[in-house]
Amino acid sequence: MPSAPTTAIIGAGLSGLACARALLSAGLPARVFDKGRGPGGRLSTRRVGDWRFDHGGQYLTARDPAFRAVMNTLIRDGHAAPWPGRLVRLHPDGRVEDSPGERFVGLPGMNGLVKALADGLDVTWSLRVSTAARTAAGWHLVAEDGTDLGTYDRLVVAVPSPQAMPFLEGAAPALAAQAAAATMAPCWTAMLALPPGPHPAWAGAFVAGAGGDDRPLSWLARDGAKPGRGDLDTWVLHAAPAWSARHLEETPEQVLPALLSAFRALTGLEAKPTYAAAHRWRYALPTAPLGSGYLLDWDLDLGACGDWCLEARGEAAWVSGHRLGQALAEAAR
Repeated sequence: MPSAPTTAIIGAGLSGLACARALLSAGLPARVFDKGRGPGGRLSTRRVGDWRFDHGGQYLTARDPAFRAVMNTLIRDGHAAPWPGRLVRLHPDGRVEDSPGERFVGLPGMNGLVKALADGLDVTWSLRVSTAARTAAGWHLVAEDGTDLGTYDRLVVAVPSPQAMPFLEGAAPALAAQAAAATMAPCWTAMLALPPGPHPAWAGAFVAGAGGDDRPLSWLARDGAKPGRGDLDTWVLHAAPAWSARHLEETPEQVLPALLSAFRALTGLEAKPTYAAAHRWRYALPTAPLGSGYLLDWDLDLGACGDWCLEARGEAAWVSGHRLGQALAEAAR
């Protein structure tokens, strides 16, 4: 009886971990590699002293039945919780419109979700895969420092589309062309800690008409008001994609004053932050997702997954990876 096919997965975000878990559930081995120091990816949480900031993805929805089942398990085990805070939309004319919906967050930060999903999987952190070459024996991976990472029957690329291109274009130009069409926008993020004081009657806000220099923010949230955060006056601000693109190559110190000024204009909070920093996400949001779910070339045993393959929602990253893993598992039966 032939041995079960092995799979290497580049990227340990929601999509890569979902793919690995689908393979594991089918009894198939998968090894995951990630350049990050630990779980998180675009669901990272930054710790600064006693403060914690979800400076990437702010929450997840759970509309897909399979992902809803996973989320229910994470909630049961204390890794996630519903976010009951009031979310609104702020209009340029001053109107404040409620934005209802069911949303979930990780505990104690968004990266708690990723840590839980990675538990029990074969994941190697702090390792950047430099090359993946198709050989007669399979996919041979080499790390950036020259370490030989082994040869695998299948390769899955679970990173943002621009980062997937180097692994696709040599062996699979057709897949590379599809990935190139799934453009991704950047996002400047600001993290603020304020002294105790008044705050708006909402926990998070979408900003209508965002993108101009006079209204750069698209989202702001009192991050410390999320479940399990200690009700601290910590805030996370996201700049709009268009504004972020125009200021992409500026430094954090250059963009922070504009984001802070916009925050004050939207909230009326004038207190001087006790902590303020900015972070650039170069590939934050898919602006032209493919809608296909995942990419897969059976002749090459090469696949790709991520939110950019489906739609611009965090949940879509998990769904994409899960569906690709299921397809690979079904083919191995």
